[in-house]
Amino acid sequence: PFLVDLMAVPLAARIAASIPAVLLTCLFFLDQNITVRVVNSTNHRLRKGDSYHLDILVLGIINLTLSLVGLPWMCAATVQSLNHIRALAYVKTVSDPNDGNANPQEVIDSVLETRTSGFFIHLLICASVFMLPLLKRVPLAVITGLFLFLGRNMMTGNEFLRRIKLFFVDPKLYPENSPIRKLGPLVVHRFTTIQLACLALLWALKANPKTSLFFPSVIGML
Repeated sequence: PFLVDLMAVPLAARIAASIPAVLLTCLFFLDQNITVRVVNSTNHRLRKGDSYHLDILVLGIINLTLSLVGLPWMCAATVQSLNHIRALAYVKTVSDPNDGNANPQEVIDSVLETRTSGFFIHLLICASVFMLPLLKRVPLAVITGLFLFLGRNMMTGNEFLRRIKLFFVDPKLYPENSPIRKLGPLVVHRFTTIQLACLALLWALKANPKTSLFFPSVIGML
C-alpha cells in the first residue's frame, strides 16, 4: 500500500507526536516566510508580485501528501534561493560619494525573472536518481564544502556582519551611510549584542540532540 496506516500507531504515541508536530509546523511556517520575504526584498528589484499566502498553502498541501505516503517533507531553502536570485541578477558597482574610504559595493540592478531555470534545476535533481552510483563516490567533505561556499557567498553585504565589524572600528571611521551614525554606537552595539546572544542560544540548542527539538520554538520567540 502507498498510504501510511496512521491508526497502526498506538493512541498514546499519536498524542505524544502532536507536541513535536506543533514545533515542526512553526519551523516550516517561519522558514518559508523568512525565505520568501528575504527573496522578495526591495534590494532585489523584483518586478513580479509576491504570493505569501499561496506559497504557504501549496507547501502545506505538498507536505500533507508526502506525510500520507511516508516521504520526506519539503521546506524552503534560503541559501539556495538567494543564490538563485544572484545567479539571475544583473549587478552594478556603486561607490558612496560621501565616503572616499568606502569600498565599492555591488548592487542588483535587475533580475531575470523566469520559471525556466527553476524547472531545469528540479529536473536535474530528479535525474540525479539515475546518477546515484556515481554520486555516492563523492566524498562527504566535498558536499559540506559546497554548502559552506554557498553560505559564505551569501554573507557578502550582510548587515549583521557589518555591525559586528563596527565593534573594532574607530568611531571616526564609521561609514557615512551606516545606521550607527544616526542611532549612536551604544544603541547599535547593544542591538548587535542581543543578536549575538540569540545566535549563540540557537547554536547551543541545535548542537545538543536533547534540546534540538526546541529549536523552532526559539525561532518563534525571536
